[in-house]
Amino acid sequence: MTVFLLRRLLQAAAVVLVMSLLVFLGVFAIGDPIEILISPEADQFERERAIKALGLDLPLWQQYLVFLGNALQGDLGRSFVFNEPALKLILERMPATLELAIGATVLALLIGLPLGLYAGLKPNGALSKGIMATSILGFSLPTFWVGLMLIMVFAVQLGWLPSTGRGRR
Repeated sequence: MTVFLLRRLLQAAAVVLVMSLLVFLGVFAIGDPIEILISPEADQFERERAIKALGLDLPLWQQYLVFLGNALQGDLGRSFVFNEPALKLILERMPATLELAIGATVLALLIGLPLGLYAGLKPNGALSKGIMATSILGFSLPTFWVGLMLIMVFAVQLGWLPSTGRGRR
């Protein structure tokens, strides 16, 4: 059991490392970050000062190592949009994320489990085939599209849920 847990922890660490590298490189793939962050009217002195302040004057590999070192110390940087520490923003949104995850799990258990059991016990029935077809369709559709369609139905058409945020201020 200990070997299994250690192996899973190493796999998780490898996934986090690879994903952080992909996201880090993705920022540079969409263009020069300094072009996104500062005003186009900024003069050369302001541009150079911003480049130095953000550490963008270092080679890419060094920038990544600095990022990793800071991340290991709990400093995930600052949000470009909100100009606040990224970790603070993550922690502020954690309750909503947990609500969503727990709600989805409860719905999956209350709806998915009985339907799956029924479809498994009576695999040749018309209702069972419909359940399986709907399940396959659900897994086949891109999640971002399904999310947008659910927002359209439950927030826009029915008005049951807020279309943005948690509905509390």
